[in-house]
This record gives sequence, C-alpha cells and structure tokens, in this order.
Amino acid sequence: MKEKTLRVGLIGCGMITQRSHAPSFAQVRDLQITALCDPIPERMATVRDAHAPDAALFANYEELLASGLVDAVTVATPVHLHGPVTIAALKAGCHVLCEKPMAMSRGEAAEMVDAARAAGKILQINLSRRYDPFYQMIAQLIADGRIGEPRHIRASRVHTTAPDQGWSPGARWFVTKAQGGGIVGDIGVHVGDMMQWYMGPVESVSAHTATIRPDIDVVDNATALFRFRGGTTGVLELSWTSPVNRMCFEIQGTEGVLLATTQKEPVRILRRDGTTEEYGPDQFPQGVRNSFECFADAIRGTAPTPGPGEIGLSIQAVLDAILESGAEGGAPVSV
Repeated sequence: MKEKTLRVGLIGCGMITQRSHAPSFAQVRDLQITALCDPIPERMATVRDAHAPDAALFANYEELLASGLVDAVTVATPVHLHGPVTIAALKAGCHVLCEKPMAMSRGEAAEMVDAARAAGKILQINLSRRYDPFYQMIAQLIADGRIGEPRHIRASRVHTTAPDQGWSPGARWFVTKAQGGGIVGDIGVHVGDMMQWYMGPVESVSAHTATIRPDIDVVDNATALFRFRGGTTGVLELSWTSPVNRMCFEIQGTEGVLLATTQKEPVRILRRDGTTEEYGPDQFPQGVRNSFECFADAIRGTAPTPGPGEIGLSIQAVLDAILESGAEGGAPVSV
C-alpha cells in the first residue's frame, strides 16, 4: 500500500538548505517539498529551480504555517529564530526538523521540547554526525569493547576560517552574538554531541574561550575540560583561526586507545597487548539512513528519531556551560 505523501516546507533557504536539506528531501520516498520560505527571493528561487519546482513561495513563516500546505517543516534560519519558529510550527500542528544548535539557551531549548510534547509532534534536531557511518563505527567499536571501558576522550575540531569566510560567504550571523553565532554553537555542538554519545552525559565543565578575529563579537576559540557522570574525563578543542583544517578523536580505554581523524582514513585502535587494529571505510556500517529519511520515518511512526529534542536540549546545556565557564575565567560549571 502506497504511503501518504508527506508535505514538507523549508523555512530558510540559505546554504545548508541548498546543499543538504533540499537535495536530501528530494530523494526521500513519498515526500514532496510543497513550500519554501525566505526573506530573500533569490535564495528561494535557487532551491525551487533545483529541487522543488511546484513549491509555493512565502516571505514569512507565519504565512507558510497558515497555508495548510505542509505537514512538517525544517527550520534552517539563524539560531536566534530557531526557538520562535519551531514553537510556532509545533503549535500550528507541524512536525519540525530544526537545525543545530537547537536554541539560544538551555531555557529556550526546554520550551521547544515542551511545545513538541504538548502538540504531540516530532521535534528532531539535525545532529548530522549521528547519521554518519564513520561516527557510528566509532560508537560500535566502543560498544563492542574494543578499547575496554572508556576512561578519557580528547576531541579537536579546528578550521582556518569561520563560516562567513568559507562555508557560507557573507553570512554574518555566524559571527554575530545576538543571532546565536560563534564556534561553540556551530562546531562545538557536533563535537560535544559525539563526546556525550561515546562517554555519557557531561556533569561539569571548565572552559577557556577567546575571540581572536578582530571584527567579530563571538567566541572563535575554545578549550573545555569535561567531567562525565561516573568520573571519566574529556578535553574539547575548537578553533576558527587554525593554520589548517583538522579533526581528531582520541578515546582512551582500559584496554586500548582509539584514534580517528577523517572519514577517508581508517579508525585505528592501539591495544594494551601491543597489537594494532584498523577499520577502513569499507568496514563502516552500510545502509545508514540520513537525518531526513529518519525524520520522515519518525513522522510515519515506523522508527523513533535518533535526534529528538531531548538530546538537543542536553547538548545545549553543555554549550551554555562552556560559554558560562569561559566568561568566568574557567570556573567549573555544573551541567
């Protein structure tokens, strides 16, 4: 029996929608992009022409939500609009896939979760690393006991530029505090999510933050020390002013150390007995559903979402703690 076509509206037609949301939704079975919303008509036209030729166009999200054309929406706006738009959509009876970071604060994120519960609708946060076979492989190796019991994690993600000078040229909201910009929310959300996935909930944070680029008012470098529940520890390093782009994870366990850099390189395990194991891309999990397929499945009730609002809320609490501790000179902050 053919599934009912799921009607989706895309609120915000910037770079993440053009490169990810729209092309990904266009590949999901029994789903149609029926509406687009953005204050810049040219951005809507770009998405419509490439992926949604029959979509209705709206200059503001209130009109889209009142149109009756959508069952669900994505929220891919600057961060300061995530909360208001998501809550309005949920109250209008729509399921919501919200971009990361979830909100401006832990309190706002909690309001979004409450709104989803009250509406009985799906709220999924686009924590894209959870749908990546590379990161799923790391989680599976830990769960399989290949390094014994995890004791410490060090995660580093450094870039040569902020998104306004690279990923999305001219998008100043990435580096504007009032709009939710800064490296902690933009990149720290991914790395922090992975650290909690692999090690469990963060209990407290001590962080040092800095703004090195002279023309911005947000944190562009951060180092944080984590204590996880159960007493294990972690170190998080973030930068938008590195001479190179680099990502690495080092997870120490009772029986070995896991080393991971990029999806193009094998995940390596150095074991206590002196042996080395390698797990290359051909050994990564196959047939992994992406965030957009999972969102559609959750709406249809065939599978729970791997990125519910509650997980987004837990990460938001960690991000808030990093910024609070950094502002207080590294004082420990409970999560």
